[in-house]
Amino acid sequence: MANHVYFNIEIDGLTEEQFTCLFKTEVASRPHWMEGEDPIEYEEFCEIHEQPFMSNVERTYDKDGWIEDSYMWYVNNCGAKWVSVDEWDYPRLQGYSAWSHPVQLVENLLEYASQRFNVETSAIMTYEDEFRNFIGRDLFETSPNEEGNWYCLHSEEYIDGGDLNAMLEDKLNCDLSSDDFDWWEEYKDTGIVPQEWMDEVVYNFFDTGELNGET
Repeated sequence: MANHVYFNIEIDGLTEEQFTCLFKTEVASRPHWMEGEDPIEYEEFCEIHEQPFMSNVERTYDKDGWIEDSYMWYVNNCGAKWVSVDEWDYPRLQGYSAWSHPVQLVENLLEYASQRFNVETSAIMTYEDEFRNFIGRDLFETSPNEEGNWYCLHSEEYIDGGDLNAMLEDKLNCDLSSDDFDWWEEYKDTGIVPQEWMDEVVYNFFDTGELNGET
């Protein structure tokens, strides 16, 4: 089973109306937990390959209506073998993907938006592996070329989980592999709970782009 990589994408340069136009949703339902009650309806984000912002990406379908070689299509055009979007409230998207963060999805999204509305767009994507094997903060921005076609520039700041752990070991002068180490207990008399300290470091990095172990 693939590790989940949780991401938050915050987009700049679009109005709320423009942002909403980029996405396709549908009404779904699930059974009510109380017998005899009507099903509960809710809005659901459609599959990524059905989204308007992916309309310029080539794909072919088999006789049953499925994307041919869907694994590679998603890897090449989204950056992960599957992507799930759970929240799409202006101006951000939140969700999770398999094994890696969806770089190409953001690039396609911004290029489509810039082309459609003829505006410069940018985004910040923060992400973390579910076991914090890595975290990151990527920047994206669009620009038109001489022919008037929009393209997306991307820069990445990727932090390996081993580097995060090394920061904590330096901070506490400890060994994380020790049988006595507990992430959720105050370490000796330092006043520091390791998991809380690590959360603060990671979320500060997401907010500011600075990895500071002196919190």
